[in-house]
Amino acid sequence: MIKLLLNTVVQTSNTLVQKHLEWIYRITTTKPAAVFVACCLAFLLSCLSIARIHFEADIFKLFPQRGPLALFLDTMKWTGSAGNAYFLLEGDKEQLITEAETFAGKLRGLSVDGTPAFSNVKYRVFDLAEAQSFTTFMGYAVTRPQLFVAPEDAPRYRQFLGPEAVAASLRKATTELAAPGSLVDIIAVDPLYLRELILPRLKKASQALDLDTTSPYFISRDGKVLIIIAEPSRPVTDIAFARKLVAAINQAREGAPVKISVAGAHLSAVTDEAILKENVIVGVLSSLVIVLGLFYVAYRRFLPTLLIPLILVYGVVLALGTGGLVFPTISIISFAFTSLIIGLGTDYSVHLYDRFHFERSLGASSEEALRLATVDTGHALFTAAMTTAFPFLSLVVSEVKILSELGLLVGLGVIFSLYATYFFLPPLLLFMEKRFPLKAYKPLPTFGIGFFWTAGRRHWRTTIALSFGAVLCLLVSATGTSFESELKNLQPRYSEAFLAQEKVEQHLSVSRKQLIVAVEGNDLADVLSRGSRVDAMARELLQRGELASFSSIGQVINGADDQNAVIAELRAGLGHARLDADLNGALSRQGFAAEPFGQYIRGLAGLAEAEPLPVREGIDRLSDSPFRGIVERHLIRSESGYHLLSYLNYNGPEFRQQPFLTALHNDVPGARATSVDLVSGQLLDSVRRSFMLALIVGSLLVLSLLVSHFNSPRGIFYSLFPVTSGAIAMLGLMALTGMRLNFMNVMVLVTIFGMGSDYGLHVAHRVRGCAEEELKGRFVQSGRAVLLSGLTTIAGFGSLAFTDYGALASIGWATNFGVAATALFTLAGLPAFMYYLNTIRKRSPAG
Repeated sequence: MIKLLLNTVVQTSNTLVQKHLEWIYRITTTKPAAVFVACCLAFLLSCLSIARIHFEADIFKLFPQRGPLALFLDTMKWTGSAGNAYFLLEGDKEQLITEAETFAGKLRGLSVDGTPAFSNVKYRVFDLAEAQSFTTFMGYAVTRPQLFVAPEDAPRYRQFLGPEAVAASLRKATTELAAPGSLVDIIAVDPLYLRELILPRLKKASQALDLDTTSPYFISRDGKVLIIIAEPSRPVTDIAFARKLVAAINQAREGAPVKISVAGAHLSAVTDEAILKENVIVGVLSSLVIVLGLFYVAYRRFLPTLLIPLILVYGVVLALGTGGLVFPTISIISFAFTSLIIGLGTDYSVHLYDRFHFERSLGASSEEALRLATVDTGHALFTAAMTTAFPFLSLVVSEVKILSELGLLVGLGVIFSLYATYFFLPPLLLFMEKRFPLKAYKPLPTFGIGFFWTAGRRHWRTTIALSFGAVLCLLVSATGTSFESELKNLQPRYSEAFLAQEKVEQHLSVSRKQLIVAVEGNDLADVLSRGSRVDAMARELLQRGELASFSSIGQVINGADDQNAVIAELRAGLGHARLDADLNGALSRQGFAAEPFGQYIRGLAGLAEAEPLPVREGIDRLSDSPFRGIVERHLIRSESGYHLLSYLNYNGPEFRQQPFLTALHNDVPGARATSVDLVSGQLLDSVRRSFMLALIVGSLLVLSLLVSHFNSPRGIFYSLFPVTSGAIAMLGLMALTGMRLNFMNVMVLVTIFGMGSDYGLHVAHRVRGCAEEELKGRFVQSGRAVLLSGLTTIAGFGSLAFTDYGALASIGWATNFGVAATALFTLAGLPAFMYYLNTIRKRSPAG
């Protein structure tokens, strides 16, 4: 019953495809003008659709906006780091400071379309223009140690108020006041230099980078790099502004005596777009030249060679136009699919023309040869194209947008390229037969493929053993394949933005990695209270050596518990002292009038009865000071409420993230966390789910197509053995060469599975049901087409391997490995298996 049903399905599907191909043959040979007009109309409609597409350059928008990635993007938006431009000045320390003053002035003077290019340029801890607000804040902070002095520094603060320390501080103040350019105002509000216990804490918290806390400039601890942070006046999504901004920056740094490099979203958007376009254009053109060269060398026909670019352009335009109806925005990375179509789309012209030439060389008429090529070989092409397209199209349901886009564009590109071949090549061949007929169709070169047929049948046991042995060894090697979790390694490797970012990590990073914790809510007091629990957890991790450091608002402004600890320490040492009289006497002895310091003295004298202050008060004071960046970096208020951010800096696996996240979930419900590791893990899970879904759906579709094409398990085996072996070989060779799977090249497995099954399918289709004496000739004919198809595919995909874009290069190399291995197993392995299954088993008693 099942066998009867299966035979019915196979017969029905084959009949329908056969009728469809007969119809194509009929209209392309009898009504070529009507076909041409219809194709032109579809082409124009696709061009109109393409004109409406917005091309996206932001790689993060290609992934699901939830979980760690959502918080990662939120923090960049809240803190402004997503849009900032970072200028790295390298050279001698003194020269760096001088040039920073000059270059910052140039940046402030830059304009784009008549408006300032940057809304803010910073290279100092605070701007000298804010000296008054700095003085006001310090006057407030030094007399409120419970808010701003770390509990562990409270004993030192008390020591600063001792008689000997007071005298030494006033002598220092006298000396500094006598020097030209002294900061009179800051000494007036703090003659005892209590600020020395507060400033380092404020400087450290105000900086996301590992800077020299003794310098007022954003300079690295080794003194080799100074960084200027500038905020562009328009967002990175304004690509026209970004291009003009980059041009203005390049002009501003011309002739600088120090090396100046730039990183940031605007530069990345412009340079990455330019690099990607250049790589794709160069790759497409070079692969097209190679593909056309291979075709012409093999067949020596000029017009069919020229037709191939038209077929490919037609397929790409229709695919992109149709894709624009589904996706209003398409990633610029998806343009890489044009290289894939060059490799895949050329296959159909190769197989169709090869069959036509083969039949003509055997003496068939033009019409009969074209009919066999279109209907018989076209049937194999139809199945092959569907087995390639369907696995890609199954990616459309992926939650990862880049996989969904690539799946749709490549799948449609394959189908449209197939039909472009059906519609354009047969009329051209008939035209050539009438206008430019060949005197004789000579047999085409075999490229040594006959050797594989003969050797495989003569040494079938050895060939089968070697095939299985190679697959087994590569399978063992494939177990060592790992996944690339560093997103930066998928970017252009030699772009200025990439290299500048590496310099930031080398000279200015607090640690190799960072985890951000966000505590959120509408009640600030509750948010700060829950944030203090995160601080407590971070301190424990710091003591255990799991963290290198951490930064939070709680490290700058003390919470209730820390305030009580500071107050207790001060009361213990100042409870019985007459601090106001002592300070007045000390000032008098050093020649200072006491009246200007009255508020300062009263504030210190009242510390014996100090009480905890609201944290909100300290936050408001910080927000009105040059240190407002601390608040902007750690506490954000948006329409959804308050967002308190803590930054945990770590170097590697010593920080056990999963136990921390579990404890965070239990102790601080509702808190969110993000890091590069967590984002990579999220993206990996998304890609894995999408890949497994596509693999399962694609496998079922491919298997269904193969079952509907062949009426025996042998034909299915001939199709699946080479591609399965090729996929294993690809993973094994990647592991042996140190390559890793990533979010992009994982789709190559889908490519290999869909496309690689074509090779065995074509060979099995040609040799089935023929006489023994015809087997070798048919194998050579189909094998030659397979070889050329493999080479053109490698030429198409292989162009990506040499791009500077890490993501595209990984696709190119992975595809080259898989296609080459699949073609080798098809040509070298199948003859032995065919001889065994078709001949040896039939001779055995069990057969």
